[in-house]
Amino acid sequence: MKIAIDIGHPAHVNFFKIAANRFKDEGHDVTIIYLDRGKLPSIVAEEYSEFVTVKIGIHRGSRISVIYDANLKRFFQLVKYLYRNRFDVGLGVGSFNFGGVLKMMSLPNFQFDDDPERGLNTILEKLTATQLFFPPIIENFGNIRNFKALKEWAYLSPRYFTPNPEVLKKYGLKENDYIFIREISTGSLNYVKQKANIVATFARKMSRKENVVLSLENKKKTGYYPDNWQILEEPIKDIHSIIYYSKLVISSGDSMAREGAMLGVPSIYCGFREMKANGILEAKKMLYHVRPEEVINSVEKLKQIKYSEAERNRFRKDLQEEWVDVSDLIYNTVINLMKNGKTY
Repeated sequence: MKIAIDIGHPAHVNFFKIAANRFKDEGHDVTIIYLDRGKLPSIVAEEYSEFVTVKIGIHRGSRISVIYDANLKRFFQLVKYLYRNRFDVGLGVGSFNFGGVLKMMSLPNFQFDDDPERGLNTILEKLTATQLFFPPIIENFGNIRNFKALKEWAYLSPRYFTPNPEVLKKYGLKENDYIFIREISTGSLNYVKQKANIVATFARKMSRKENVVLSLENKKKTGYYPDNWQILEEPIKDIHSIIYYSKLVISSGDSMAREGAMLGVPSIYCGFREMKANGILEAKKMLYHVRPEEVINSVEKLKQIKYSEAERNRFRKDLQEEWVDVSDLIYNTVINLMKNGKTY
């Protein structure tokens, strides 16, 4: 079977990786199509070195670019590529332009999403996908199907991820002795209404005694942050181990805030978006949505919560018992189609 996987965001790299390797190991022909966006090309090159990878489209970081380059222009680039290189099935995360081309070709494509708040995107995904999978934050109807988990669980389940403390040596870090912070760029449509550089608004109010590791999407803004913060250079080998061994995660983007929480680390999301997906982890008292001006006080409170590694592992094991295996879901959706034309 020839499988095309469309990747438009760094978070999608890990989402498909386990299923993609499983397909490849079983002899299927897998091609990774990706968007030229920030560090995404280098991350894809690192994580999918044994796959055929094809760069289609660009996202230059502006609102105009995401509308024109990453969507309108990319649609026609996908038409050209996919008609010349026919596949049996496509997989994507919210890739309605990719899905639209495959639907025009009468080919099945399966999409995954966790963001029903993007109403227009959800409508377009529903119209173009064979099936559209969501966590249990939206009701099943039409071709929408629920799965009991969050997308990040595809690679953070204990079945697939084991933290490695050895990675800390490279950065001079000690377990539970630092705060991990993520500052996203606001060039995407999801975050175009969010104030840029949110973390920078409170960064210099944090105690200089705090050991901070910063994942900064826009490296042109390094001067906005304290000079004693350690800024990571992407692509980062085993970033999730760095997150796992931190004592606290703060993120202006939603994905990494959820990742920290799923790893059993108290996590603060300080972005502007109200997301039902976040609510699943907020209910478990592991993720907290905090206004930027309230982050410093929240940090002091959450630092008092000290989870041992055993407690973190217990939290993750409980999630494993409660949630489905998302990588299995991706795999079975395609394999069942191949076997009998029925979806998962």
